[in-house]
Amino acid sequence: MNKITLFLLGFTFLIGCKDKQIQEASGTIKTLSYNVAGLPSGISSSQPLRNTSLISPLLNEFDLIHVQEDFCYHDSLLLFNNHRYVSPDIPCVGDGLNSFSNYPVLGFERVQWNDCTNADCLSLKGFSYSKIAIEGDVTIDFYNLHCNAGGSLSSIDARRKNLYQFLDYVNTNSVGEPIIIMGDFNHKYTRLGDSTRLMLEQGFNDPWLDLIRNNNIPAYDTDNLGDCFPINTSQLCEGVDKVFYRGNDEMQISVLFYQYGDDDRYYYQGDLSQALSDHSPLFVTFQYDFKRN
Repeated sequence: MNKITLFLLGFTFLIGCKDKQIQEASGTIKTLSYNVAGLPSGISSSQPLRNTSLISPLLNEFDLIHVQEDFCYHDSLLLFNNHRYVSPDIPCVGDGLNSFSNYPVLGFERVQWNDCTNADCLSLKGFSYSKIAIEGDVTIDFYNLHCNAGGSLSSIDARRKNLYQFLDYVNTNSVGEPIIIMGDFNHKYTRLGDSTRLMLEQGFNDPWLDLIRNNNIPAYDTDNLGDCFPINTSQLCEGVDKVFYRGNDEMQISVLFYQYGDDDRYYYQGDLSQALSDHSPLFVTFQYDFKRN
């Protein structure tokens, strides 16, 4: 497995000693997953030179943010950011995956995909792992990922292998841990050949299914769920940006709020024809209830 591992002391992410053990804890975590279209201007399908600094202050209302395609305008994304913990960036040549947290981050690792196709092979696309202390020694394993894109058979095959590689890592490194996964999966339930259902088979829950679809998994090739661009007209619309979660014996995780797009602040001067990115922001608020056995 191709790995880029970063464990930093005294930089933007904190590696520290665990606090005194907490027996019970509960609270909410307000999260955002957002592909910010930060490819170089002229290549990006958005206008990152103009828009990234406009996205920056919008991040501050969330406890934890995972962004994708944060390639070449990371400084602009940090411009108005108030989060104490920010992942170490690899400008332009990295994986574009960065995280912002109000909670201490006890460990951070980047992993590159083994399989890719076409332009996806030009970056270090993959996933990142972070262990986040939400209260004292109470932690959740968070993941941020960006799977292979494209609709060709080879692209779909690479994307499926991405997910198998990712789940192999999770099932090795986060055994028995509460987990929240966010990112640009480039997978859809409705697209033939995609492997989104693997996440459910591994015991993960999807907030979109929980709160919007009454746990009804859409069928393959459902056209009315695929018409999501340029603007999401309904929360029933399925996008490639997804969140999954799973608790454990000590921590119950549930979802209080889910919203995909439909926020005027994420458009340039409120103009719905000029989104700040070519992806919609994905907002999820979690409730956690922890009790040590």
